[in-house]
Amino acid sequence: MFTTEYALWSIVALFFVLVCGMIPMLVQLRRTARQVEDFLRLVELELRPALIELKEVIQSLNRVSDQVSGGMEKIGGTLEAIAETGQTVRDANQLVQHFVFPKLITGAAFMTGLRVGLKALIVRLVGGR
Repeated sequence: MFTTEYALWSIVALFFVLVCGMIPMLVQLRRTARQVEDFLRLVELELRPALIELKEVIQSLNRVSDQVSGGMEKIGGTLEAIAETGQTVRDANQLVQHFVFPKLITGAAFMTGLRVGLKALIVRLVGGR
């Protein structure tokens, strides 16, 4: 029975050492938990205004983005109108080149020939007297 008693006392002693070792650990764990709680309170106090400002900034960016989209739609319409105007000018230029210039050149050549011919006729008529 002596060995059983000795074994029980050794288990009690080991349990006592274990409990004595756990007490400082539990005290440190409690301090750490308190520090973590204080830190989280501080972070919450500091982050709440920052999150509110961030939310406002995001809303402002969304508004600006919507305005830019609306402006781009207006610019798109303006650019389409400019493109149509450019096409109209190009068509008018081709019309002038194909129909007006040949007749203008022919008319200018005819007028130049008529002028030179009349000058020659006047010189002959005046010179022949």
